[in-house]
Amino acid sequence: MFLKKLWICDSLFNEVYSRDFFCRDHSIRRLTILDDPAPEINTLILTMLAVGLGAGHDLSGLAGQTSGAGDNLNSPRFFRALLTLNHENGTKKREFIIQNEIVPSGVVRLSQDRLPGRSTQCNSSKYLEKRISDKGGPFGYFAYGYNSNRNNNRSGHVEMDSNPLPRSSRFGTLFDRDFRLTPVCDWLDLLYRNAIKYNSKKAEVLYNTSVSAVSFILQDVVPFRRDKDNMLYFRMPSGEYPLYRLPEGHIQSIELLIDFVRQLADSRTTTTGIHLNKGILFINQIERLFDLRDNPGRIKRLLQFFPNIQVIATCYDPSVQAYLKHTAENCFSFTSDLDNVSPHIVIKHKRTKAKSIGQNRNNFLKNRFHMTSPAERNTVVLIDVDSAIPNLALMKLSRYYKNRHKKVILARDSSGHYRAKHVFASCIFNRPGTEAKLRKLRSIHGDDILIGGSGVDISLRLSDEIEALMPDYSLYGGMDFALGFLTRGCMRKCEFCIVPIKEGRLKRVAEIDDIVPAGQKRLVLLDDNLLAYPGVNGILKEMKEKGLQVNFNQTLDIKYLTPETAELLQKIDSRNYFFTRRMYYFSLNSPSLIPLVREKIRLLYKLRRSEITFICMYGYNTTLSEDIEIFSFLQSLGVSPFVQEYQPVIGREAPVVKHYFDADIAPLFKIYFRQNGRNFERFLKWVSRRYALETGRLCMPLVDMIFKYNNRQHRHKYIATKAGTVKA
Repeated sequence: MFLKKLWICDSLFNEVYSRDFFCRDHSIRRLTILDDPAPEINTLILTMLAVGLGAGHDLSGLAGQTSGAGDNLNSPRFFRALLTLNHENGTKKREFIIQNEIVPSGVVRLSQDRLPGRSTQCNSSKYLEKRISDKGGPFGYFAYGYNSNRNNNRSGHVEMDSNPLPRSSRFGTLFDRDFRLTPVCDWLDLLYRNAIKYNSKKAEVLYNTSVSAVSFILQDVVPFRRDKDNMLYFRMPSGEYPLYRLPEGHIQSIELLIDFVRQLADSRTTTTGIHLNKGILFINQIERLFDLRDNPGRIKRLLQFFPNIQVIATCYDPSVQAYLKHTAENCFSFTSDLDNVSPHIVIKHKRTKAKSIGQNRNNFLKNRFHMTSPAERNTVVLIDVDSAIPNLALMKLSRYYKNRHKKVILARDSSGHYRAKHVFASCIFNRPGTEAKLRKLRSIHGDDILIGGSGVDISLRLSDEIEALMPDYSLYGGMDFALGFLTRGCMRKCEFCIVPIKEGRLKRVAEIDDIVPAGQKRLVLLDDNLLAYPGVNGILKEMKEKGLQVNFNQTLDIKYLTPETAELLQKIDSRNYFFTRRMYYFSLNSPSLIPLVREKIRLLYKLRRSEITFICMYGYNTTLSEDIEIFSFLQSLGVSPFVQEYQPVIGREAPVVKHYFDADIAPLFKIYFRQNGRNFERFLKWVSRRYALETGRLCMPLVDMIFKYNNRQHRHKYIATKAGTVKA
């Protein structure tokens, strides 16, 4: 997308100003210098262009800018821009008009009125109903504005997983002299770390493009090394300096180039050839930005490095203005294949991608309960009431009875097996519908059924003889991983946990060979607190030697992470439950643990942050402010949570939080996780429902957040039922 023409009209539709941005052969001019004798008119034109292309719907401040310059332009009322899509290789032109109206209050709004004019060039062009920055707008192209006459407000910090700035903010410095740009050192450090430590191809491309843009365009300054404190140094002919000790002009140029590359990368979906993007760059007072009086060649190198960017600028230095106009006359055509990016860093290797979706996924499917004929009297029926993963106790019972030549059937519902006299049911969770399921089982089987599990009775245990058996992995169809405990018990005594009551002190209960069959390389480990076991380092070494892929299903306690344990743990191929990606699970249920997590996570320096997940419980004893503190911390850390609602357990009562909404809910709207986004929506829905119950109304920004990406077809029903609190 490029800009071809601008018109400004008064309230009577008289054309009071027009400007072409193309050459005689109608090719787009690479560089255009606005040269009206009145500087305020040039600034106004630049502002109108930015507004027209997407700087916002309500810019009442424009009224102040138009008051002085507007007198010279006979009270501008309408302005419109002609945009053209790239039409190389003889393809058909596509041209569009964005037209805006300045209402008396100074508010700018889109206008669909066809203004009569002397030019017939765009009579057939389509009038756009949205700006290019609007959600669902007609363009996916790029425009960026920068004001060289701005304040040097450089405070700020780039988070570990910084969200791209919204498109309208790409004009921020044209309307706000204090607008913050991307912090240079933090941004380059982030890219460097992600590329070198975490092997990120995107970070490698962004870092090389950013550094090359600075060194190629400025030439006398190159980012090149870091000291022991990871401070980035720039090399100049006079020496080596950190950013803050560079000349002010260099700092401003570097800030623009880094911010421009970052936003340019955000405007495309691929990570290669970022500098070859097409779009428009607006610069107010370009001579101040690049010190063009002493370094006129920088503008040519800017155009060379970004060969498909159209530059529109103001310039008030007569000598520089003459040079720029001469340069503009010699830059008529666009190119698309110039590459001035140098490989300042190179990642170690390319990531190996799966050949097909779910290629490495385990084969344990949801439809694992096969339909069988009604059980005979002597058949053993095992009822898995509510397990989300294979039930270990039932698999050991299956092994025990199969060793005695009994027929064993696994079922979720035992209605058809009422004749069986050996029925065992396992219930893991104590949920609202649990008691109804158990009543049904007792009504069918009477005294022939034995029901156990932590959701029913935490004191009922398998006999030592059965507990010592290897699980029967054939009980569940398609199960291609081992499952079990190496240790049981925990000394932490968390109030919401039944493990200390159910399992007692921490102890070793099995060897790896006791639960992992020969030839099996996948293990789902159910240990409650493996890292707290004194011999954990020996267990980790054995896992590494055997080449196991391990899913630490019940999470790892980061409190017990030591430097030696962390080194061993990072050598383990830790996986998610489906064994499709590398993942390490920890837990964070209280903001009081944040300092500990911040300290201990440094030990996991070999892991990418995307390979770490924290299990976070909600609905127990935390308030809104505490939940926001936890999730904001994880967002800043660059890791994602896996949220779980507290489920009541036998022997423990959840505390009642009477005043959950103890803080403003608005900070919650700024929290976003690219990973586990669907899972995090469960917490948002829980907060939304609780808000509706306590206030009698929905929090609409929260509703927008919930349905921003997923399940939009259910939004209407969700609103109609007030998050399920009333009938539609």
